[in-house]
Amino acid sequence: MKLTLIAFGKLRAPGIRETVDYYVRNTNAFTPIQEIELKAFPVPDKSPATRAIIQEKEAVVLTSKLADILSPRGVYFLLDEKGKASPTSEWARTLKNLEDGSIPEVAFCVGSSLGFSEALRGKARGLFSLGPQTLSHEIARLVLAEQLYRSFSVLRGHPYHHEG
Repeated sequence: MKLTLIAFGKLRAPGIRETVDYYVRNTNAFTPIQEIELKAFPVPDKSPATRAIIQEKEAVVLTSKLADILSPRGVYFLLDEKGKASPTSEWARTLKNLEDGSIPEVAFCVGSSLGFSEALRGKARGLFSLGPQTLSHEIARLVLAEQLYRSFSVLRGHPYHHEG
């Protein structure tokens, strides 16, 4: 199973890029993984109309990229405030179920500061949340990369994760 992390915007905060790369590199020892950064659209104002327009533009860009990287059997998940916050064991179980179901590609998508449109949410295989707090997209990407590494560590019996 090949994983892809797709996110709007670049990692700019000092140290974040290196740390995300560390977890991606370590996850790659368990399963192929790649990162794709999409250009974020400028947000001229925070009106609901502007938000909807930009979310739809981002949905078009993301949907196009997903079509490029996922085969018809591939699936994608959105990291979203409306998603379910789950313990590592549930992340690992989800990944195992995908592997056991012979899903060839799985993409995890991190949105821009505006989040995802309802239409895009409805098409995703599922919605994940990293918790009730609001996270910058950079921190969300870091936590996602670490959580994927931790989940595969659980699945492969690697000593990185300590339950209890």
